[in-house]
Amino acid sequence: MAQFCQTLTSVGLGTLSFTTPMAGAFFLEGKISLPSINMGSGAASACLVTINQNGAPVYVGQAGAEGFKTDLSCALADVIAIVLTSAAAVDQPINAIKTTIAWGLGE
Repeated sequence: MAQFCQTLTSVGLGTLSFTTPMAGAFFLEGKISLPSINMGSGAASACLVTINQNGAPVYVGQAGAEGFKTDLSCALADVIAIVLTSAAAVDQPINAIKTTIAWGLGE
C-alpha cells in the first residue's frame, strides 16, 4: 500500500476542504489552539468541529474541545471538509483560533 500523510494549518473559523488522492482507510487528526480566559477574553471558546465527507457529516466534536480524531473510509476523490464554527464572541477574531490537521492513510 502506498504511504501518504499531509499536514495542513488553518487560522480562524471557516472551512478547510481537500480531496482524497486515492481510496483507502484514512485518519484525520487535529489540534486546535483556542482563546482562553487567561488570554484576556471574558468567556471560554465554543468552537465546534464538524467533518463532512462528500457533503454529509461524519464527525461532530464537542464545543470547546482542543482537538479531534476520526477514521474515514474514502473512495478516490472524496471531498473532505473540516468546518469550524462558533457563536462565541471570543472565537470571532481571525487569529483567535489556529488549527493544525494531520491526515493520511492508516488508522
